[in-house]
Amino acid sequence: MRSALALLCVTLLPAAAFGQTSFPMLTYTSPVAVQRGTSTEVAVACQTSSLHGAYKVLFEGAGLTAAPLPPKDPPKIDPKTPVPVVASVTLKVDVAADARLGVHEFRIATAHGISSLGQLLVVDLSVVKKLPGIGVPEKAQAVPVPCVVCGRIEAAESVDYYTITAKAGQLLTFEVSCARTQDKIHDLQKHADPLVAVYDATGKELAAADDGFFADPVLTFAVPQDGAYRVAVRDAKYDGDPRWAYALTVTDTPYAAQAFPIGVGLNQTAKAAPVGSAAKLGAGWTVTAPAVPGITTVPLKSGDASTNPVPVVATALPLFEETEPNDTPKAATRVTLPCGVNARIGAKRDLDHFVFAAVKGKPVRIEVFARRFGTELRSQLDSAIDVMTPDGKVLASNDDLNGKDAGLVFTPAADGDVVVRVRDLNNKGGDAFPYYLEIDAARPDFTIKCDPSKAMIGAGSRTAWYAQVTRTNGFAGPVKVEVKGLPAGVTVSPLTIPANMTQGLLVVSAAADAKPDAAVVTVVGTAAIPEPGGAPRAVSHEAVAVEEIYLPGGGRGRFDAGMQAVAVTTPSDIAAVKVSKTRIVLKPGEEVKIDVEVLRGPGYDKAVTLDVPLRHLGSVFGNPLPPGVTMLDGKSKTLLGTGSAGHVVLKAAPDAAECDDVPVCVQAFVAINFVVKIGYASEVIWVSVKK
Repeated sequence: MRSALALLCVTLLPAAAFGQTSFPMLTYTSPVAVQRGTSTEVAVACQTSSLHGAYKVLFEGAGLTAAPLPPKDPPKIDPKTPVPVVASVTLKVDVAADARLGVHEFRIATAHGISSLGQLLVVDLSVVKKLPGIGVPEKAQAVPVPCVVCGRIEAAESVDYYTITAKAGQLLTFEVSCARTQDKIHDLQKHADPLVAVYDATGKELAAADDGFFADPVLTFAVPQDGAYRVAVRDAKYDGDPRWAYALTVTDTPYAAQAFPIGVGLNQTAKAAPVGSAAKLGAGWTVTAPAVPGITTVPLKSGDASTNPVPVVATALPLFEETEPNDTPKAATRVTLPCGVNARIGAKRDLDHFVFAAVKGKPVRIEVFARRFGTELRSQLDSAIDVMTPDGKVLASNDDLNGKDAGLVFTPAADGDVVVRVRDLNNKGGDAFPYYLEIDAARPDFTIKCDPSKAMIGAGSRTAWYAQVTRTNGFAGPVKVEVKGLPAGVTVSPLTIPANMTQGLLVVSAAADAKPDAAVVTVVGTAAIPEPGGAPRAVSHEAVAVEEIYLPGGGRGRFDAGMQAVAVTTPSDIAAVKVSKTRIVLKPGEEVKIDVEVLRGPGYDKAVTLDVPLRHLGSVFGNPLPPGVTMLDGKSKTLLGTGSAGHVVLKAAPDAAECDDVPVCVQAFVAINFVVKIGYASEVIWVSVKK
């Protein structure tokens, strides 16, 4: 639930502060899992706004398609909203036989907006739906082995009970997918912490698990004798929520929570040691990496047998494997750069050391791949790294560069051997603590994100995206940003983020005759990165989409997502934002006033605010203004209320650097609730600073 502060703030705001038309905010899917090679009906619930007029479903990646089915009940007419209320929609989902296993993002397009992200789990096993009334052991639902059971932890203190029949010596795996399908849900302010437990026929608890894949549990259970067993799913704190959908995998097939090694050469096959029930089936397992580098999942193979997909890092680097004992700097495993190293913190207080020849002044990137929230990497290792001299003097250390994975860039002060030590931060260890360590030259590079993750615009309207670049390892050049895959009638303004800026603005525009449609798009950043003594290296990276998440208390959270989307809608609340100037040349110390006129959409008579940066509760989430140029809040008229005329004042500081044609815009924001607002942009205003 919202905090008392957030509720108080909402109560004190006038009703006119909230907009008329919200995008659909998806909260859960039931069932949350679908089987490969099948056609399945799933219900998708919407907590805010409406799914009325749903006409298209967008999926991340290939292998899934879906069509909204006509609603069984007529929509509810609410005089307070312009859109008939449809709180859920049923989708007919077709899953290809080769669809990627795991969680897939999706969005539902309606005439009035495109939804926030939903998540759907693709599985290999048959899917069974939870029956009502199974909240007591005596009414447990019988399910087959293997299968995937889908239900919801619907209320506080609720427990779902299932019964299975098993034989002595059978090795079963129980895995709950729940928290993983809630990470990117926009308006889910509290999240489940599921727990799974196994009981015998007398009610005695035999085994339980919590927090295996971060909050989601995995339990391997050796059946002691023939008979019936109960399996319980609940929240670890006995909490509950109707939106907490889960998928419980119950299987006697070979299962691997993870495997060693994690790093595998591109298109190469390596011997693999699984962690999980597959390990009990002996050696002979192999893992084959794809041809594309990066973090992915692939099944382990042994003859005709295969496991569930396990995480690997496909790499083009030469690979090494640790040689034990390497618990001291003097016993360090020697490697040559560049390289990837497969290793494991195999026991409590285990220390792994690796030594390489360093060159004075040449920076080296050292990074662990093991456990990263939001990825498939799920080792139990919480890594820490220390860079040391051969006699054990610590020169640099890091923990949690990327999630639970450590990493740093180290510049040697002299030629000679350097030692890298890897350890678990909490001195834990075991078979479930594998990792992949990369040691390579720290080449200049960049990453890019795009906030927000979707654009919704009526014909003739505009909105803004904020591209954010992080340059690394000495790269200091411009980055060109483009958008690919736009729907018909939609265009995006040109953008090159100059060397002295980390952010830039994209204005997404729909032509006056654009037809309603929605598409998954790709935002790409490209740069020419200088190479020593050679031609520049062309580097391109797809932008990570930034999904807005409601934080308790009214904060604007952000979560990395895989899908950037654009939708052309019916007429917007704001038809257009007109500005008096589209090209500005400022002298250092000079101010300029930009008059703004907001053209309201049909029937929209509620509050509007103006801004140039993307801000919420005092925090700035996107700022396209060039260095030294600010918006003067005290001289700007940005709170329009029910009016339509305002202005913003920009000022260049006395020491503002010169720049040419930096794109900015004025956005008119419509509040949907205390947290969510939708922005409508003016055309691009090109800002220059000239002395």
